[in-house]
Amino acid sequence: AMLALCALTLAPAFFGPARAAAADAVPPISVFAAASLRESFEAAAPAFTSRTGAKVTFNFAGSDTLETQIAQGAPADVFASANKAQMQKAVDAGLVAGEPEVFAHNQLVIVIPKNNPAHVASAKELGRSGVHVVLAAPTVPVGTYARAAFANMAKLPEYGPQFEQAVAANVVSNEVDVKAVVTKVSLGEADAGVCYLTDVTPSVAVGVTTIAFPEGTAPEAAYPIAVVKTSKNTGA
Repeated sequence: AMLALCALTLAPAFFGPARAAAADAVPPISVFAAASLRESFEAAAPAFTSRTGAKVTFNFAGSDTLETQIAQGAPADVFASANKAQMQKAVDAGLVAGEPEVFAHNQLVIVIPKNNPAHVASAKELGRSGVHVVLAAPTVPVGTYARAAFANMAKLPEYGPQFEQAVAANVVSNEVDVKAVVTKVSLGEADAGVCYLTDVTPSVAVGVTTIAFPEGTAPEAAYPIAVVKTSKNTGA
């Protein structure tokens, strides 16, 4: 009886901390990721946690905003950018460990509201006077890609050099990330916008129609990922 009592007395002291230690063995990780990665990363997180035991928290925003936050000391373990330029900025500032790796690509599309109030039928009409265009800010990767696409279109004879300026004159707002662009178009607050194909999720597709860019004009988006140098959880 005394041995049994001793065992019961010891059990909480012995097994309690061991169990706690096991639960804490894999610390959580904080992932700073481009807004366009929200759906895919949130879908991948449970599988990652199941495989590694590490829980994942996310901070989704424009890649330029994320780079600035990390530079200012925000506690991030991983940085996933929607372009190489913002990742290179992080590399140059000594913010990441090792070589970033491109892990995904995306495709640019034009979105218009389903009811299409401006009667936009093709990419060319983004340069028509009076069409209200919403883009991400030039520092946001999707904003950079969109402007590069318009510059490429302006080199084609059917668009002409004035096309780039015509579209720029139609831009009514520069948004902080790609999701803000999609929201404005979905709500009918703009006649057209530019986002990634992956942003046109089933719920978004209910309210918008997509238009393709002319072949070869829209750059393919490349997504690099890297571990943040100040991470205390590099193993995870």
